Amino acid sequence: MKEFRVRESEAGQSVWKYITKLMPGASASLLRKSLRKKNITLNDRKLEGKEKIQAGDSIKIWFSDETIDKFMGKEEKVPERKADGDELSGRIVYEDHDVLLVNKPAGLLTQGDASGEKSLNDEILAYLKDEVTPVFKPSVCNRLDRNTSGLVIAGKNIHALQAMNEIIQKRDVRKIYTALVYGEMKGKGKLEGYLKKDHEDNQVRLVKKSEDAQHIEILYEAEETYRKEGITFTRVEIELLTGRSHQIRVQMAGEGHPLLGDKKYETKESIEASRELGIKRQMLHAGLLSFPAFEEGFEGVSGKSFRAPLPEDMEKLIQK
Repeated sequence: MKEFRVRESEAGQSVWKYITKLMPGASASLLRKSLRKKNITLNDRKLEGKEKIQAGDSIKIWFSDETIDKFMGKEEKVPERKADGDELSGRIVYEDHDVLLVNKPAGLLTQGDASGEKSLNDEILAYLKDEVTPVFKPSVCNRLDRNTSGLVIAGKNIHALQAMNEIIQKRDVRKIYTALVYGEMKGKGKLEGYLKKDHEDNQVRLVKKSEDAQHIEILYEAEETYRKEGITFTRVEIELLTGRSHQIRVQMAGEGHPLLGDKKYETKESIEASRELGIKRQMLHAGLLSFPAFEEGFEGVSGKSFRAPLPEDMEKLIQK
């Protein structure tokens, strides 16, 4: 028999979800049978599986230690907290019991992929290694392109992760980006359209309205125009109203003002300008997040806004 104590980061989920995450190697039929026979108990009581667990609850599994270890499988290794753990600490914009806001640098993946490269999520897992359990791992809630810098939200427990994902899906989080675009852009307004993704080259394209096209919207305001080395470019503030892959990049390009440094949605002129200015990545930064007011909980972020300063490469470009 083994006893597991529910941690705060694991609270709020059903017993069934807890035990299936804890022992992914066990079949669902075996686990259901074990619940019926009281081989799995919650606070020494028989259960159905739908009960919600709370911090401190006792879950006892009356299997042999060898069987439990086998069903749990080989635990995924959490990245060691190396020197870059201190770097992550320096990029933390806000942290409390539930939420972590991090300023992601350009060049770092938000989440890991098949390449095996280190990601921001790996750094967060290393930083929050004491919160990692066999049934819960802290995780990012929103994603930025590798070469886009700016604010990323992470949930430190199940309740926070679910709540943050929900407000993002409902578009209740206000997201403001700063972009440096080629040419002189003036005024402000709303850009609407439709896009489709080409999976062969991992690009999206503006298209006419159709059943399989995604509707996209942004608000934009041209802030200031700069001229350097004979090249004109504009700093634009952009509010993302719909969160589609590469949306800002393709919509700006569609207006004739591609992002400086963008190698997917470029023009011959913007690529040449980027080369002359020594730009290595798309000039896009997620600099402001505004949270809605929560009815209860999350006092640290409820109704508040958080900013991440422009990264050095963008700041250097707009210095006069």
